[in-house]
Amino acid sequence: MKIQNTKFFVGDQNQKPMNKMGPKFAKQSGVVDPVTAKKDSAKKRALKIVGDAFSNERKIDNDITSRREKIGELLNKIGDARKSIGALEKSRAELRDFYGVAEDSDEELDLKLLEKEFRKDMPGSKVKLSGEEYARLAEIKENGLTEYQQRSMELLEFESPFLEEAYEAEKSIYDEERVINGIKLERLKHHAILDATKQADEIMDEASKEIVKMIVDAAKENIKKKAEEEKEKAKAEKEKKEELEEKAESAKEKRKANEKLTEELIENVSEATTIANDVREAQQEVKEMLNKMKLIEDDIKGSAVDENL
Repeated sequence: MKIQNTKFFVGDQNQKPMNKMGPKFAKQSGVVDPVTAKKDSAKKRALKIVGDAFSNERKIDNDITSRREKIGELLNKIGDARKSIGALEKSRAELRDFYGVAEDSDEELDLKLLEKEFRKDMPGSKVKLSGEEYARLAEIKENGLTEYQQRSMELLEFESPFLEEAYEAEKSIYDEERVINGIKLERLKHHAILDATKQADEIMDEASKEIVKMIVDAAKENIKKKAEEEKEKAKAEKEKKEELEEKAESAKEKRKANEKLTEELIENVSEATTIANDVREAQQEVKEMLNKMKLIEDDIKGSAVDENL
């Protein structure tokens, strides 16, 4: 029977057996992974089927043994009964010798006919009497039995319970042997152990297929999950890159704006400087003009003084 620990491999044969089945089938504290649970359940069912078959076979064997023991006891009873019957027959033979009756005498022949009638009425007897024998028995009984015949028949009647006991025992033996033979024939028809072993193998094979499917499904699910994680990761990295590019572009635009503003400021400062220089020149010209005008005024004032003098 193929009830054994089976290791399953997926992918590279150099890898370790996938008995833990990655994150999905990883053992947790107090938790049995699905693969182990499936294998243990199948093994338990298979062992129960085979165990029940063996148990039933043991019961049948015990029943057969019990019946054989009973047959042995019945044979002992038959033996004891036959011993008792033998002892009585010995007493009857001694009685014949005591009376000096010859075995081929009419008295002994008539006794044998009386004995035949007696045995005809015993359970299971196949003894039959003819018409002539019935007629002769009627004459014997009408004439009356001799003392020897009476005493011999009395001893014969003591055999009755032993004969009945032997008959019942033989009947029971027949019944027991018939049952035993019937059991043997049924065993030949059904092959209980072989059928149970085959059924157990089928359970384990089916469980193995289901476990392989579970492993493949788990591997597919794991690959799908990792692919989704990689996809999400790539998406996040792309978004982060786009965000960085947007920030860089924004910084570039700000830098250009700052450069333009700086250029404008420089131009404004340059213009202001030019204007300031022009103002200073104008102020200098005005100052020089005023100085010239003052000199002229002084000259005019000097001329006027000279005239007054």
